[in-house]
Amino acid sequence: MFHYFPDNYRWSLAVLRSIAAGGLFGEIDWACSRLREAAKVAPSGDLEAWHQAWFELGHQLEISADTARAAGHRVSESDFSLRASVYYQWAEGLLDPDDPRAHAMYGKHLECFRRFAEAREPVVEIVDIPFGGEVIPAYVVPAVGSNGRSPACILSDGLDANKEEMYYVALALARRGITTVAIDGPGQGAALRVHGMVARHDFEVPVSAVVDWMVKRPEIDPARIGMVAASWGGYYAPRAVAFEKRIKACGVMGAVFDTHACMVRRVGYRPGEGATQLGGNAPLGTTGKQILRILGTPDWESAFRKLEAFRLESVAHQIECDLFIVHGENDRHAPPSEAQRLLAAVSSKHKQLRIFTEAEGGAAHVNLDRPEPALSLLCDWMSDRLLA
Repeated sequence: MFHYFPDNYRWSLAVLRSIAAGGLFGEIDWACSRLREAAKVAPSGDLEAWHQAWFELGHQLEISADTARAAGHRVSESDFSLRASVYYQWAEGLLDPDDPRAHAMYGKHLECFRRFAEAREPVVEIVDIPFGGEVIPAYVVPAVGSNGRSPACILSDGLDANKEEMYYVALALARRGITTVAIDGPGQGAALRVHGMVARHDFEVPVSAVVDWMVKRPEIDPARIGMVAASWGGYYAPRAVAFEKRIKACGVMGAVFDTHACMVRRVGYRPGEGATQLGGNAPLGTTGKQILRILGTPDWESAFRKLEAFRLESVAHQIECDLFIVHGENDRHAPPSEAQRLLAAVSSKHKQLRIFTEAEGGAAHVNLDRPEPALSLLCDWMSDRLLA
């Protein structure tokens, strides 16, 4: 994995995530090259300097989008807005969740993505899917070249990611003739930050609500629905398809069989002592306080009690749909054994695991050090399952 900041894994991972999500390395380098010393500040970098650099970059791109719009240049407005959304995500991403700027930064992230979606051709539809008395925030990327009902995929993000960050996956599926419904489930993105929904282990409940909504859409074939998810979504998606049998195929970018055990390793949890490993080189994408917020718990003891339910061992045998897992050999968040355990436990007749090595690239978490060819392999596999 390329460490832009050699002594700060978290910041380096954020750089790779922002590139995958649509950021440009030249722009990111312009902002981050000034943070070399800030990245070394104990315990996890100068987070104020980080915020300011990404905010300035996002603001620049937002102004560029304004200028393009005033001149009638819709393509440029859309492109600038997407990248502004990416950069504002990271202006918010490592702030203390109680920082009053966090809500404003996330609002800018969502607003810039909305501008991108509306200026894009074809338009990306932003929707709220009914979920009891709440809503599941989502967007719909239409299949390319479809003249009638198309297959469709639910796309889910991870622990601290959001649906906008996963647009590159939605686009890859759309180009293969698959409509994508990208969601923020409980604990994720806008579901957490805007609607206050914290993470829940029974992810099949919100996913079933999404499927209920999808089967009523005239452009979606209800008999050809799949699901793709990444990172912590490598727990959420298998959990969902164990119960939601209307989903015919499941693609996983980084499997998590035992979320509790993985998080113990990631934060160095010790009963009675809490998290002992939260510095910049811990295998985390966010701050410890943000993890507690996602889980809706006041402390690490209650967080790990809640995580006891976030395990697939008792339900994996109920997974019967086709399953494809891509995983990195050097994934520090969830080792390859997590993927191997999931593959062995499911009842799927057609199941496959592809582990990418350091020598070939794609060995990091969610293959972020080299997203291709893992992304294309997974999307081609899904296309074969849903378009056959």
